[in-house]
Amino acid sequence: MERFPSPNGPEPAGHSPDEWAETLARSVAHLAAQLTLAQVRLRALATELQAREAVDPAAVAARVRAIAVAEGGGYLRENLGEALVELIDVEALEAELVAYLEETGGA
Repeated sequence: MERFPSPNGPEPAGHSPDEWAETLARSVAHLAAQLTLAQVRLRALATELQAREAVDPAAVAARVRAIAVAEGGGYLRENLGEALVELIDVEALEAELVAYLEETGGA
């Protein structure tokens, strides 16, 4: 496992590689739980709005695609954070996101 450099010296802040891996796994799990809650809440909102015929599903899908194209990269950079932006090809990830929305109709 690759070690991340510490600002205080060559060792990663006194933690073993296993401790770093566990911390990273917990962080990812926490973020996944937050994302899941946001998805559930947005799905509930969309379902209620559609049931009441308050929105046009095709118009919403088109808006999702348009926002992804115009602002998706900015959202990805913000959500990934500075450290991960340096490690991840954000432009490729953004292109994959847009392609996925095109394939699924923006749903």
